[in-house]
Amino acid sequence: MQLTSGWLIGALILLAIVATGLTVRLLPKASGRGPRQVLARLGLLAACQVSLVLALAAGMNGYFLFYVTWGDLLGTTGGGPGKVREGAPGSPGAAAGRPLPRVISPLGATSGLRSDDRDGRLDEVTIPGPRTGLRVKAYVYLPPQYFQPRFERRRFPVTLVLAGYPGDPRGIIKRQGMLKDASTGIKTGRIQPTVYVITRSMVAPPRDTECTDVPGGPQAESFFSQDVPEAIADTYRVAAGSQGWGVMGQSTGGYCAAKLAMRHSDRFAAGASLGGYLRAVQDRSTGDLYGGSRQVRDDNDLIWRLEHRPAPPVSLLLAQTEQGPEFDQAQRFVKAAKPPLQVATLFPRDGGHNLRTFQRLTPELLRWMSGRLKVV
Repeated sequence: MQLTSGWLIGALILLAIVATGLTVRLLPKASGRGPRQVLARLGLLAACQVSLVLALAAGMNGYFLFYVTWGDLLGTTGGGPGKVREGAPGSPGAAAGRPLPRVISPLGATSGLRSDDRDGRLDEVTIPGPRTGLRVKAYVYLPPQYFQPRFERRRFPVTLVLAGYPGDPRGIIKRQGMLKDASTGIKTGRIQPTVYVITRSMVAPPRDTECTDVPGGPQAESFFSQDVPEAIADTYRVAAGSQGWGVMGQSTGGYCAAKLAMRHSDRFAAGASLGGYLRAVQDRSTGDLYGGSRQVRDDNDLIWRLEHRPAPPVSLLLAQTEQGPEFDQAQRFVKAAKPPLQVATLFPRDGGHNLRTFQRLTPELLRWMSGRLKVV
């Protein structure tokens, strides 16, 4: 039974109700100052509180899709730490060059995708990393033009969409309604027909790699900048050059998007950060990301890079409310920006670091990104 299962959430809610009822009923019988009575009261209160916390945590996890499986929560699945593998993409034993197995996702129907050539299609794929040993589940949205005969020879631009930590891409699809925004934008002509690859930024659960090539650890940056684009290009009719590729994300995914665009302008022409930070972080969820090296840490600090390294030839959009926790970083970044880097901003006054704000700003990010991608 998955962590987001309605049966599990319902069972935990029922358990909380029963535990609360028993506590109310049995507490008077456990009155008194003796050791047994004190322990009985403590046990009843502990059972009541634990059951309530579990029910609340399961409900929130089911809504926000932080962890989907027990393996996600316990860190027993998801590709492990990974390691660098030498050799060319097409070398013996590598998966590169082979189309990915894919199935049509039932999430497409819930997002209004009923006909391939009218609404588009949502595929589910698992992307392996022949270089890094990592792998991640992803959802690939194909616009309706992809299936129309007059576009059968056309290649389409791609936007890689990264969820925050420890978010699940289904939250972007189900809660934020990104596919509905993209589909509507394409139908009205405000967004060019685009392939969207929606996945999570957490590739070595439960660790938060911050899309970093960790010395001696998961090579998350290489996975997203090399393995993922090559796997998608091997499977779908998408742009071959960097001018047709963009990356966007929210929160941790926003930091990843800005970093991937800045550090890999040979792969991405544009990056959009929604509520993302710009400075390298390290905490309990990340572990040692930089091998104790200040230089590696600085290289992953986007403000430091902008102030000490040549600016990359890419376009960036920083979307952050003025009440957001990283607004000061965004302002400093904008002031330090210089050509050939082009920086656009979306700084509404109100809103916080939450789903409602992300949902409100996503359509503008999609339109901005669409205007930066070209298939040559």
